[in-house]
Amino acid sequence: MDGSSTSRKPWPDRWLLDAFRRLGHPAAQSLGDEGAESAWEALLAAGVPGEAVLETACALSACRPADLTQVGPAEAELFDRTLAHRYGVVPVAKAAGRLTIACANPLHPSLERDLEFASGQRIVMQVAPPDRIREALDRVYPPAEPELRLTTGELEAAARASARLSWVLPSKTVDAIHDGRKTGAVEILDLILLEALEAGASDIHFEPKSRGLIVRFRVDGVLSEHTVVPSVVAGTLTSRLKVMAGLDIADRLKPQDGRASMRFEGRPVDLRVSTLPLGSAGEKAVVRVLDAVRSMTTIEALGFLPSERARLDRLLQQTEGMVLVTGPTGSGKTTTLYSALRAVQSPGTNIVTVEDPIEYHLDGINQVQVHERSGLTFATALRSILRQDPDVVLVGEIRDLETADIAVKASMTGHLVLSTLHTNDAPSAVARLLDIGVEAGALAGALKGVIAQRLVRRLCESCAADATLDELPAEHRAAFRKRPGLRLRKAVGCDACRQTGYKGRMVVAEVVEVGAELAAAIGEEAPVGVITALARKGGTLSLWESGLERVAAGHTTLAELLESVAPPLVAEDGAAGRGRGGESARAGSSRSGGRRGKAKPATDGSAGRVLVVDEDRDARRSTRLALEAEGWTVVEAADGEAGLAYARRLAPALVLTEVALPRLDGAGLLQGLAGGPSAPPVVVWTRQTDPGLHTWLRELGAAEVAVQDPAGRGLPALVRRLARSGAA
Repeated sequence: MDGSSTSRKPWPDRWLLDAFRRLGHPAAQSLGDEGAESAWEALLAAGVPGEAVLETACALSACRPADLTQVGPAEAELFDRTLAHRYGVVPVAKAAGRLTIACANPLHPSLERDLEFASGQRIVMQVAPPDRIREALDRVYPPAEPELRLTTGELEAAARASARLSWVLPSKTVDAIHDGRKTGAVEILDLILLEALEAGASDIHFEPKSRGLIVRFRVDGVLSEHTVVPSVVAGTLTSRLKVMAGLDIADRLKPQDGRASMRFEGRPVDLRVSTLPLGSAGEKAVVRVLDAVRSMTTIEALGFLPSERARLDRLLQQTEGMVLVTGPTGSGKTTTLYSALRAVQSPGTNIVTVEDPIEYHLDGINQVQVHERSGLTFATALRSILRQDPDVVLVGEIRDLETADIAVKASMTGHLVLSTLHTNDAPSAVARLLDIGVEAGALAGALKGVIAQRLVRRLCESCAADATLDELPAEHRAAFRKRPGLRLRKAVGCDACRQTGYKGRMVVAEVVEVGAELAAAIGEEAPVGVITALARKGGTLSLWESGLERVAAGHTTLAELLESVAPPLVAEDGAAGRGRGGESARAGSSRSGGRRGKAKPATDGSAGRVLVVDEDRDARRSTRLALEAEGWTVVEAADGEAGLAYARRLAPALVLTEVALPRLDGAGLLQGLAGGPSAPPVVVWTRQTDPGLHTWLRELGAAEVAVQDPAGRGLPALVRRLARSGAA
């Protein structure tokens, strides 16, 4: 024998070869300890069937065969990476103090003892071939990503960011974040957060794409691309963000929500972090930036017109009753409520809030966080609050009859109750509360006012230029011709506004005061049209009219107003107007007997109206063509907020929506329509395939969740079936 033969270690699983020799297998008689890493692999190379080797190994060790098809990164938290590679074992599951592991050599003399000592768990062993063990180890413990070298300029910028930005971490988190420093993820994430804070971003989106991790900022309500993080550091950056927010970095298969805190130039900033699995693409993360110094403002700074401000002041001077703020997600309802609290706050006023979540912590105000898992719902918290002798109560949102009923009763017993609803305009808030079961007489006595609102961007004062009436679309010029003091302006763009032409946002509001005549109509469950007419009679401007006032005063532009507020489908003078989708229509109330019915398909020979909501223009077009071929009338919307407005105004037979949408995502659209007047069935027709996401969307009220077929096959039949069920 030569030196190489004598120095080679015998196979650790030689017992397997010996077993096959005892069985008299011809391929095993001539094998020696060479040419393979293990006896198992040598037997396979000699022609022994893999099933026979696995069956023999299981029989000799009295272990079951392992199923490794489902193991992945989530199992990494069960066992240490270094030990797993050293012993060649894969963690499979953990339950009741027992850790199940898979290995190719279950009869290793010290394996079970060593693993039990290292893990502190009772070990249950299963058997799998060596090649399957190696594949599973790579899935459970992915190789470290290559290192990203920062340039000198990036390092200098990171140093400046560190001087202005610092994380506020629980002590147990500090030791878990060291891995990010190997790849530059720490510096890159801090730079992104610093630039977002400097830009005044309300949200930061991290979206994995083929060209890298796309980072987008939402500034003044508009989402735009900021930078692209290289793919080599994208995964580590997302993991670091999850660690800072207290999320499980090993779980990439379900949505997660968490919070993190930091200090920016000495002031506290909270981050709300949400992750969403996108299948093989990775995870999308969205960070809501809660900068109290910038976000907390006064009612004066919100941009209410003098007449609206006078109405709002009268509502807040009430000592009892209920005041509601309505609008879709992202319309500034919470900011308005917090500003109202600051307006009524005084040393002699006991203010208590119940919120989910608490977005900003307010000095001198008692704030309660809803925690439904432990039984602390809006309703139970509100009951307890009423025993705390409050003067003013803020309920973050009225979601159900129980909460609404308690809020109404509280407002009739000496408390001023402020809350929010998801409705399109102020008169619809009455219909929404009646629809969920609030007693009409009680609501008539409790409700003092409703504020419906949207947010529009303000023109940048550094670069805005004068505009003429001829620059407006022809169909909208008549609204401005006879206005005194008309001051039309247009967006230009400069360094101060990041070349957008806009800087900051303001409220467009519809403020309704409930007087005696309006209260009587509510008590009689009058249709929304009657409620609207009485509000107009009392001097209330609609959202569209309120927006026109701001355009005429030069605070914003007509184009910006059209992005946030749909013009009336029927003009004030009775002439047909045009919606943002370009379709002329009449919007009538279907309210009958105090309740609204489901949207019904058309009966004029056509299949009916379908609303398609998708940011992707080509996807909308292919969907429209597939449906129009079947006789459907199709209305398109490019964002969730426009889709919500169209759904409420046009009463389609069915809404077809994607999940990822600007301004209001598919989940928000579902919540906005859920249980509302004339609510049509909603189909989520999505390009995303994650089953957990689909389940969540169904829980939010989706009638169906289906993965898009680019050719649209099967879509017309699906729409017909669901439209029929929605019309029942």
